[in-house]
Amino acid sequence: MTTEAFNDFRAVFDAAPDGIVVVNDRGILIEVNPRALAMLGYTRAELLGAPIESIVPHEVRTRHVGLRDGFMARPAHRPMGAEMELRAARKDGRELPVEVALRPCHTPNGDFVIAVMRDTSTERRLRTLGAGVLRATEEERQRIARELHDDTAQSLAALLLRLQVLARTPDEATRQGMLEQMQAEVEGMVEGVRRIARGLRPPALEDVGLEAAIRSQFRRCFHETGIETDLHLESVGHLLSPEGQLVVYRVVQEAISNVVRHAGARHVEVRLERQGEGGTARVVASVRDDGRGFDAEGAFLAGAGLGLVGMEERARIAGGSFSLVSAPGEGCEVRLRVPLAAEVDGPPSVSPHERRRSHG
Repeated sequence: MTTEAFNDFRAVFDAAPDGIVVVNDRGILIEVNPRALAMLGYTRAELLGAPIESIVPHEVRTRHVGLRDGFMARPAHRPMGAEMELRAARKDGRELPVEVALRPCHTPNGDFVIAVMRDTSTERRLRTLGAGVLRATEEERQRIARELHDDTAQSLAALLLRLQVLARTPDEATRQGMLEQMQAEVEGMVEGVRRIARGLRPPALEDVGLEAAIRSQFRRCFHETGIETDLHLESVGHLLSPEGQLVVYRVVQEAISNVVRHAGARHVEVRLERQGEGGTARVVASVRDDGRGFDAEGAFLAGAGLGLVGMEERARIAGGSFSLVSAPGEGCEVRLRVPLAAEVDGPPSVSPHERRRSHG
């Protein structure tokens, strides 16, 4: 191989989007690309010369030696662990879900195996989200069906019977009393339908705007919790599309709900502001608390909960980005960035920051 050809090969090897490791016939790592190092958390010097079992989970390392020897005796290009959930062991002890393809390579200098590793943690999160969305959708349908059947449908059936009785009632005073009672029942049904509608989409977004909707949700969540709160809201709702406003509202709603349910925080801060100019301008929403925190990276590697995955997916659909920074004992910060709507009427108007401090 010429020097130029080798340099071209090296450039492709280093730029590959998947992790690649090369192992000799004794199971020793002799080469590794940058993507594999990023996936596994090692430096190149730490991996070169190490056995391949160093990146295999502890519980299967002994078995892996036999599998490796068997593969080297009968090498073939194939996926590894078909229909199995494979994991690679990171330096920090976490396990990363991966897909692995093996390709044997015979050279005058010996036999080698090239292993291509693909990080499937994102796919796993999306599968979790998909399953969770289906489950949540079905549960929501059942909830709405129960409310419509137990409340609205039964009230309508009772109203129909009363109308039939009303049609056969000759006494005017009795008819008037029945009409007043029926009017009260109709008003109750209207409120029930409105309650169902509010559960499907927050009307405050259309009625009073993004900032007021967040402020109302903020006050409801932290009322009588004893958590000290700061709220900083710029007037940015008009800069976003209706879909963008809904994404910001839902992510902030989920984040502050998590603070109340899980964080054990003494203080929480919510911010909504515009950052950047021109094509880089974004509406940024953040929720920060000083609670117990958690292993954020480990949660995402493990597939994360539906709430975190849902926030990340909402950001992606809106063309934005989502980040979560947390560690045990160090609190948590959720940050959402959403691009501005393609067309914004007039210059952005920014109201003074609102700062609210309370103890419940």
